[in-house]
Amino acid sequence: MLIDYSSIRAVDLSHLVPEIKRLDHKKLIVGKPGVEHYSLLAHITSQINNGLIVELGTHHGTSAVALCSNRSNRVVTYDVKDFFTANKPDNLERVLGNIFDIDPSIMLQAEVIFIDTLHDGTFEQKVYDYLLDNNYKGITVWDDIHWSREMINFWSKLPNEGKYDITDIGHGGGEGPRGNISGTGIIDFSGKIHIVK
Repeated sequence: MLIDYSSIRAVDLSHLVPEIKRLDHKKLIVGKPGVEHYSLLAHITSQINNGLIVELGTHHGTSAVALCSNRSNRVVTYDVKDFFTANKPDNLERVLGNIFDIDPSIMLQAEVIFIDTLHDGTFEQKVYDYLLDNNYKGITVWDDIHWSREMINFWSKLPNEGKYDITDIGHGGGEGPRGNISGTGIIDFSGKIHIVK
């Protein structure tokens, strides 16, 4: 998979604005890469056809809408609470509950997993360990890797091989509880990521 910065900067998500109900998120989904991560997510999904993408942490659904921008893909999104406020794309399946209480094996079938959950490092570590222990061969995108001390610790302890901090083309805006930027990272379990800045 190619993570091409110039292609990501050229992504136009203005056609998705009507799908977003929250006024503040209508602006976020068209936010500049390096401030917001939605163009990155759409770029990634554009390189997969008829595949499975799993999202952990639906929240209001803005990331799910971006991940669904390639309608040939099936996107399954999980959250423990229902905050969803977007129009639901036809290729989106919403699941309420903790994936580990339902069936975590769906992650092993996904070409891409987007993780935007607790931001305390514990759930993120559980996901990482599960994928590693079960020989996952896809790509994971992690939101808010610089958000909190716990997330910084989680990210810094992971092996460097196949780990990329792409905050400069992902989610660099916003502030965490200690004034940190949000941050976006990729862990490539597939060995197929190629990044062109």
